[in-house]
Amino acid sequence: MGIFSRMFGNQDNKTATKVVDANFITTLAMHVRGEVEPALASYQAMTERDANDFLALFFTAAAKADSGAVEEAVQGLRALSARIAETGESISRIIAMELANLLHEDVVTVRVGDVTALLVSFGDLLKREGFVKESAVCFEIAVGLAPDNAHMLHKLGDTLHDLRIYDYAEAVLKEAIKHAPHHFGALYTYAVLLQDLGRNDEALPLYEQAVRLVPSHVNCHCNYGAALLRADRIDEAMEHLNTALRLDPEAPLVKVNLGYVYLLKDELETARKMFSDALALNDRLAPAYYGLASTERALGSDVTVVRALYEKAIEANPSIAEAHLALANLLASLGDEQAVQHYATALQLNSTLPNLRRDFGQACLQLGRREEALELLKMAVMLDPDDAVARELLAQAEATPAQN
Repeated sequence: MGIFSRMFGNQDNKTATKVVDANFITTLAMHVRGEVEPALASYQAMTERDANDFLALFFTAAAKADSGAVEEAVQGLRALSARIAETGESISRIIAMELANLLHEDVVTVRVGDVTALLVSFGDLLKREGFVKESAVCFEIAVGLAPDNAHMLHKLGDTLHDLRIYDYAEAVLKEAIKHAPHHFGALYTYAVLLQDLGRNDEALPLYEQAVRLVPSHVNCHCNYGAALLRADRIDEAMEHLNTALRLDPEAPLVKVNLGYVYLLKDELETARKMFSDALALNDRLAPAYYGLASTERALGSDVTVVRALYEKAIEANPSIAEAHLALANLLASLGDEQAVQHYATALQLNSTLPNLRRDFGQACLQLGRREEALELLKMAVMLDPDDAVARELLAQAEATPAQN
C-alpha cells in the first residue's frame, strides 16, 4: 500500500482486527450524510456495549467535534490513543486497519472517499482549534485508507512539518509529489521544509515550480525571494518580493525580506523604511528588529538605539543566534561583560556561525579572560587554518601573561 507501511509500521497483523457490530457501517453512513446527532447516539450506544470498540470510540470523538464539543473530543482521542498504546500499537494504525477491513467488506453503504473526507474535515477542525498533533492522527488515518491520494498526503505532510517531525514529513511530501508532480501544496510545503532545514539549493527548484503553478500566492513569492536572497541571487529575490508586495501591500514578512535586500544593496534609508513598516504591521517580528538594528548600525545611529533593537529582536525570539552574536559584538566593543553571555548563547544555538569563535575569543582576550580566549581561538584556527586574523589573535593570547 505504498507509504502505508512507513506510517503505520509493520503490516503484519500482530493484533487481530476485532469484529465490529455491523451497525457501525450504517451509523458511519449517517455521519457521512451529516446526520451527526443520531450518529453520535449510535456510536455511544456501541461503546456502552463494548468499551473496547475502538472505531466507535474514535468516531464518537469525531461526532462530538462536529457538534461543537471539540475539547471533549480531543480528550476522548487522547484517552483512546493511550489505551491503544498500551497494546504496543498506534491509534492511527489500528483505526485505519479496522476501517479498511470494514469498508472492503461493504463497498456499497459507505464509499472510502466519503470516509476520508470525513476524516480530513475532523483533522482540519482540530488543526484550526490548535490541536495539531491530534489533527495529524486524522490525516494519517485518511492516508492509510487512500495512500496514493496526493491531497491527503499533503495534508499529513504539512501537519508533520508544523510539528517539526521533519524526516517523516519529507517522506510523506515526496510521496505526494510522486503521485501528483504538479500538486502546488506539496511542492510549496516541501520547499519550505527544505528551506527550514538549511537545504536551500534543493528548495529553489521546488519554489520555481510552485510559483509557476500559482503565480498569485503571496507566501510562495515571499519565501522564494528569501531563498534566492540566501543564495545571493539578489536581483531575482527582489523581483519575487516586489511581486509579493504588489499582491499584498500589507504583508509584513514581505517587507522584512525586502528590507534585507535593500540592506545588502546598501540602500539603507529604504531598508530602514521597510523594516519600520513591517514592525508597524507586526511589532513581534524578531527578523524586523534584527534587520533594523543592523541598518541603524550601518547608518551610524546612536549605540543605545542599536542595542535596544537587538534586545527587542532577542525578546521576540530568543533562538536567533545571529542576534545574540550581533549584540555580543556591540557589547564587546563597549567593554561590557554581558557580551560573554550572548556569545555563549550564540555558540549554543549555532556553533557554525562565521567568525563566532574568533569574535568570542577576541572579546575574552580584551576582557582579561585569557584561558577562555585561548580555547576559543585555538578552535577557530583549527576550523579555519587560513583565518589570518584568528591566528594573529591566538598569538596575542599566547603571548599574554597568565593571571595568578
